[in-house]
Amino acid sequence: MSADEAGGGAPTGAPGRPAPRVLARAEHRLSRSLVSANAIKVLYRLQRAGFDSYLVGGAVRDLLIGRTPKDFDVGTNARPSQVKHLFRNARLIGRRFRLALINFAEETVEVATFRRSPEPPEIEDGGDADVLAPVAEVEEYGTPAEDAWRRDFTVNGLFYNIADYSVIDHVGGLEDLERGVIRTIGEPNARFLEDPVRMMRAVEYAARLGFRIDEETAAAIAAQGAEIRRAAPARIAFELGESLKGGQALPIFRGLEEHGLLLHVVPEAHAALSRRSDGLLWRLLAVADQAVQRGDRVPEEALLGTLFLPSFLTAVEVDGRPVLEIPEAEQVIREELEAPALRLAFSNYRGHLIRHAFMMLLRLSAPPRSAKSVVRTVRHEAFPTAWSLARFLATATGLHKDAVAAWEQAIGRLEQGLPAVEGGRRPEGGEDKKRRRRRPRRRRSGRQIAPAVQGGAA
Repeated sequence: MSADEAGGGAPTGAPGRPAPRVLARAEHRLSRSLVSANAIKVLYRLQRAGFDSYLVGGAVRDLLIGRTPKDFDVGTNARPSQVKHLFRNARLIGRRFRLALINFAEETVEVATFRRSPEPPEIEDGGDADVLAPVAEVEEYGTPAEDAWRRDFTVNGLFYNIADYSVIDHVGGLEDLERGVIRTIGEPNARFLEDPVRMMRAVEYAARLGFRIDEETAAAIAAQGAEIRRAAPARIAFELGESLKGGQALPIFRGLEEHGLLLHVVPEAHAALSRRSDGLLWRLLAVADQAVQRGDRVPEEALLGTLFLPSFLTAVEVDGRPVLEIPEAEQVIREELEAPALRLAFSNYRGHLIRHAFMMLLRLSAPPRSAKSVVRTVRHEAFPTAWSLARFLATATGLHKDAVAAWEQAIGRLEQGLPAVEGGRRPEGGEDKKRRRRRPRRRRSGRQIAPAVQGGAA
């Protein structure tokens, strides 16, 4: 394979496009020392094998503006099978476009072959490649320039070349990075119709980076917002989860509402914002962000639950107090969560956890009645989700604050091996729990059984 066919040699523009802007090592702040050691290993091994190897995407963007990337992706002209041959710890995923995931003890480095298709890869998250699936045709693969132009936003189209430590910009990303702008590569309406999830990502990038969305891009989001419903439910759920787990959910979801996407993605949250004047959703997300930023272990189901909690409370509470009996509340919960569970493709287990957590919130809104009820509640698999939601709610609104404090005290006593409620019994396994000696069961029979005698019958 020649250098031109492989995309090697000096950077050239894609056909009909301007030549790239190249920053030499002395002209930018990106250093190899800031890249993970595993990604460096991957880059150099590909280079030593005769392939081009670039650090690509969000890692280059983040390093250029002084942020710490959450992962490091590599672009190369090596075919997926060639990458797998070079790395024993690699596995291929995807159907139409295969990616190589190179697994190290502490991280996974994703390696993708340069391609020209603008469509998103069809990847089963975490799944192995289907050996019966058709392999991408050679013409699907492309040059580095073509790979840059098929990406979503200009700030994500930057490459770092490990061969000479230069930063290569085919799409105007450096200028937008300097200006703090999120702009699509190419005509935004067309790019959002190709993949509607890009609209959510535009809002997320703007919120996370503190950037603004380009006017033409924002207009396209307003025009194409309803198209987000065409996206696969699992992809929408994944994007929501990523937005909630990063500690910046409040600005992201404010952006989704501002750009008209929340109505289509989580209509329950949008409706609750209209029905409730207290801004409960924003307060809950602010508290959840603080917990994530502190490093608290917050179940993803609890973060998702914050999106539906205001709607649920509107249905079951008046002035902060439950007004339904438990069976009625259970029916309301099922009705409130049935539609989003289908729309976001919740697994049965995830739906089960969120439903039971909402039920448990009614119990946590009052102080514990007994040590036995505390033990039974804490041992339920949905308790971590319910407990996070209860604490979010108490912190955000002050509702049931005394009850949550009482439960917190009871849980602390349990962790110390004490009775959950003063005066109560210790939990099972406590040191002072006495074992009752079982008496042998006596046979009941109509006739007298003669006692056995050693050596024979009586």
